[in-house]
Amino acid sequence: MAKAIIPELSCRHHSGAVPGRQPNFPPAMDALGSCMARRTLPPLNALRGFDAAARHLSFSLAAAELGLTQGAVSRQVRALEEWLGQPLFRRLTRRVELTEAGRALARLAAETLGALEEGATRLRGGAARQRLVLGALPSITSAWLMPRLDRFARRHPELELRLLSSIEPAVLAPGVLDLAIRVGKLPGRRYQPGAPRVELQMVAGWEGVVAEPLFPDVLVPVCRRDLLPGGRPLAAAALAQLPLLHTTTRPHAWPDWLRAQGVKRIPDPGAGPGFGHFFMALEAARRGEGVALLPDILLPPLAEGGAPEGLVRASTARIGSAGDYALLLPAARLAEPGLAALRAWLLEEAAAMRAAA
Repeated sequence: MAKAIIPELSCRHHSGAVPGRQPNFPPAMDALGSCMARRTLPPLNALRGFDAAARHLSFSLAAAELGLTQGAVSRQVRALEEWLGQPLFRRLTRRVELTEAGRALARLAAETLGALEEGATRLRGGAARQRLVLGALPSITSAWLMPRLDRFARRHPELELRLLSSIEPAVLAPGVLDLAIRVGKLPGRRYQPGAPRVELQMVAGWEGVVAEPLFPDVLVPVCRRDLLPGGRPLAAAALAQLPLLHTTTRPHAWPDWLRAQGVKRIPDPGAGPGFGHFFMALEAARRGEGVALLPDILLPPLAEGGAPEGLVRASTARIGSAGDYALLLPAARLAEPGLAALRAWLLEEAAAMRAAA
């Protein structure tokens, strides 16, 4: 249960009072008028925007969750920083991270907004919804989860799903994460020798954790059609001569993919543009900055013909990496109705995507 937050009280005289003279209030008004309570609160809309941005460490993902533009979320966070008089995020080249003050406010915002929502629900006469926290990779959150959340909400109005974006090893514990989606090597599964590496750690420890495979990690190069000579897919060696868009979370993806295609001269990953996550590289590919190597589950509908700015496959090759996307759950909680409902829905959505591929 979130702790109650006691607002600061500010005692001040009525604006009509003369310094040094007691104002002539009726007795019943005197105590109230001589010590007016003024709540010193941050802008609540800005706090909502900050809460979403802090959970996802991404203004664009926060905007998608709230139904706002990225610029609107950025302005809300700026307004909150100006109100506090200190920065809440460090704006790095391709990503953001919370400052110490930002981490403290993120915890407070989550508690406060959660308590406010629960209290408002009770006052409206509704039953409090069970809250589940799903931790997912930022690109999975952006491209796969968010477009589907309305379906889950319609099916399970009794459940409130909170998304927390991260690439860090999942910690499945009450108050942290209820379940998670990560990519990496699954215990006991063999992968093709020489397959592109996945160097992300899925979970802090496998004891007591159940892993449900969702889909394989199959990497596909995409770019704008006008970047390809003749607008047609290229052989891997020719593709290596184009600007390649790298992701800092998977720095070996392009070199490993090209090597698996038999390319001998591998471009230096540090030489091309680098992006924090796959969804950022996808946006850069849309702008015509180069060729992005993406998991096929993250791909938007690709152009079949026509406009030169349409996004197309840059190669016909599809290379599976040494990893899978999986749903991670605490074994001790599999029978809980809320967790079981979310698990069943995620597995159903993943199966539908695999069938449509």
